[in-house]
Amino acid sequence: MLPQRKHLLLLVTSAVTGWRKPLLWVLMVLLLIWAAKGVIALLQQEAGGHIVPFHCMPHRLELAMLSVQRDNPMMGQLYDLLHLIWKLPFQPKSVRELRVIGADLGVNVLMPSGVKGTRWLPHVSRALETFLKPGQFTAVYYHMDHLAGSSVFFVTNVYCCMIQVKKSMEDATFVAFCHFIADVFSGISKFSLLLQRNDIILPQQDAGEMAIYKFQVCVWFCHSFKQTPVYLYNMLICNSISTYGLCNTQTITLKGEASKLTGGGVPATKLKNVMAATIKSTVNHLKARFSSILGNASESDTAKAVKCFNIFNHDSWPENQEDLVDYGADGFAFLLDHFFTVLTRNGVNTELAKEEFVDLKLLIAKMFKDKTYLGIWELMLTREPYCSEYKNILHLVHLMLVLPVSAAV
Repeated sequence: MLPQRKHLLLLVTSAVTGWRKPLLWVLMVLLLIWAAKGVIALLQQEAGGHIVPFHCMPHRLELAMLSVQRDNPMMGQLYDLLHLIWKLPFQPKSVRELRVIGADLGVNVLMPSGVKGTRWLPHVSRALETFLKPGQFTAVYYHMDHLAGSSVFFVTNVYCCMIQVKKSMEDATFVAFCHFIADVFSGISKFSLLLQRNDIILPQQDAGEMAIYKFQVCVWFCHSFKQTPVYLYNMLICNSISTYGLCNTQTITLKGEASKLTGGGVPATKLKNVMAATIKSTVNHLKARFSSILGNASESDTAKAVKCFNIFNHDSWPENQEDLVDYGADGFAFLLDHFFTVLTRNGVNTELAKEEFVDLKLLIAKMFKDKTYLGIWELMLTREPYCSEYKNILHLVHLMLVLPVSAAV
């Protein structure tokens, strides 16, 4: 049972010594995140509204895809299949037999890997693509067929698993769905890899725009599967119809409703319905999880504070010196007010910080305009005399640099 919110708050506060004093609390609540009266709200009441609540963006993507998996039984069947292939006992004798099968097929057989638990979507995508590779799919099928016929595993749980894997790999509708999901995962995995990067700071203008752009591409990518996608199309083209009207893929005779699939399209009703439902579910859950980076993002003080940090992005500064002096004044005033408790607690003089902000902008525009975003602040925070002369304003920079793109408000 999940702990009550107040009990969880006590656990968090007791686990960290001096929890009221850190410069900024970045609270990453992955599953226990309540908006109105939850842990974050209680922490903000206790320590102040300057606390920035975070929810890891890569985990948002994983949770979205888990929701899709719960909505779609065939998606769950796919995960179970990949998990069973990884879980089944590959004893030395079985491994030798698998390699013999691979040698007969001219394939260098790759060992399976897990797809459940803490495995990220790119891991699952890579495992699925490897499973569907020409020769790999055939080798696994014949290996399972051979083990299922062995008396060693007869009438055991392992035997039942092997029979289940074999039947799934003979189902034309399911195999076609696997190829379809390989296309879906190949696009979404690229979005996942972007979200896992820590070298881009969230308040950067280009970082936010990149995340939104990649998300929109990801949604468009899913919508585009209303046509026959690449992996599935290649499967249809490579299929051959036998004299009995059954479909052969990688020398395996497929059965079921979609057993007469050809390169002309996806005529099977069940497959078309499952594909359409998967597309709809994926798009809906992605939009639900990533609404904060879309146009209807929250206008709370916390979200506004993150946006205001863009005033430190020198790429967005005006070229004219007179305009540069006044640039970001409103955003800077909001940041000083929002983080006033934290700044004053650490001995920051807010009036000096305003003067330092103007001088710092002019200095960077004159001498360090060619440096990268992170390069500038690394220089200012570690080199004398900059870290001493601008110590008040650099406290705000410290707050900014703990906002990676792998997390979001």
